Amino acid sequence: MKDVKLLYERLRASPWPALAKNVGDFALYESLLAGCADRVVRGGLLDISKIPVPDAETVAYTSELCAKSDRTSEETIFLEYFDLLEQIRLALIGQ
Repeated sequence: MKDVKLLYERLRASPWPALAKNVGDFALYESLLAGCADRVVRGGLLDISKIPVPDAETVAYTSELCAKSDRTSEETIFLEYFDLLEQIRLALIGQ
């Protein structure tokens, strides 16, 4: 729970990446995952089966970016934000 709280605070303090609106269902994934983290941070219960996973297009795009050696600053910001979401997701499912 402590990890989720710290990660969620980092997420709330991070600017939303400009590329996010153009990548698959990333905005929906981010919103649903943030809602799950918020519920846990506030002491609520969470059904682990309800924790969202990123859509296939978002996963494919992030894989492409990871393989790319000359990323733009916007791409780097997007990857860092996505990584933070993944850390939150893994903390929520207890890994």
